[in-house]
Amino acid sequence: MSPTNTSTLESSVAESKNTSSTQKHLLKHAIMQSEPGILTPASRSDEATEEASNEGLIHAFFTMVPAAGAVMIAMRDPRFVKWTNWQSRTALVVMPTLFMFSFSGESRHLGKMREIANETKHSSETVRWAEDALEHIDAPVMNHRETEEHLLKLYQKSVKDSGVNIVPGDQLGIHHRIANYTAANPIKVLATLALPSVAWIFYGNTGKQHLDFSVKLMHTRVFGQFATISILLGVIGFKEFMDYNGRFITEREANDRVEEMQHVRQALMSRLHADKEQVQAQQQKIKSAHDQDVKNHDVHSKKKKVQKQSETQDATDPVASTV
Repeated sequence: MSPTNTSTLESSVAESKNTSSTQKHLLKHAIMQSEPGILTPASRSDEATEEASNEGLIHAFFTMVPAAGAVMIAMRDPRFVKWTNWQSRTALVVMPTLFMFSFSGESRHLGKMREIANETKHSSETVRWAEDALEHIDAPVMNHRETEEHLLKLYQKSVKDSGVNIVPGDQLGIHHRIANYTAANPIKVLATLALPSVAWIFYGNTGKQHLDFSVKLMHTRVFGQFATISILLGVIGFKEFMDYNGRFITEREANDRVEEMQHVRQALMSRLHADKEQVQAQQQKIKSAHDQDVKNHDVHSKKKKVQKQSETQDATDPVASTV
């Protein structure tokens, strides 16, 4: 290879490196200067609504059952039957159920929207982290395909390291859902298990006719406290296990988060390209105005020079001046 070709190749590689480095710095600057924007995209509103509805229905069911049972027990009292009609009895069952459905559904909807906002924010931060990692790679200049593949691996690694446990497939098993619910709602699970346990212990003591009522209450308190503490230790231990290993998500959800990160980067690249075109157009206008000013200045200078030469010629030619 001739020295000229070698020099040309080296200059091309250097220019490619400079261009790639410039693009990385510009993209990093765009990421740093970009506003967070909407952290809860409309495309995931159905997901939040469905989860909130399911949560509301579950709580409504567990509220309706004891409410209906309480009304049925109260129906044994003639005074309750006398003072109420079927509308008020129905309201005693329906109103707590509707309240719990609305309250729990709205609470879950807000919680889900916060989760979506955190995931969106994590996607933006991951794009920034991936660009920083890509900038410090001491490897030869990568083409566009190699760069995208490397970024895809970084995005996948970020999702795996974000405190989740990826399960193959498109749907979680029932045990995975129970595990996620227990980790997210330990107090609800504790109450759901402890209250029936204490009630069952008290019901078992009611059959012991040889014991006084105070003794039955004491036995219920002692054994109920032991059962509640045991359930509490189990729930808290399981929550610690889930916090350490991460909540379960499907492989499809992980791929969706990676795809969302790619969309965030593409949006930033599009914004960077639009800003670059705007700057180039502005610079072109400035250059055109400058060229026009230079041209006008040259024409004016030329006219002034011709006029000065004419005046000088008239001054040095007295005959022409007299005529």
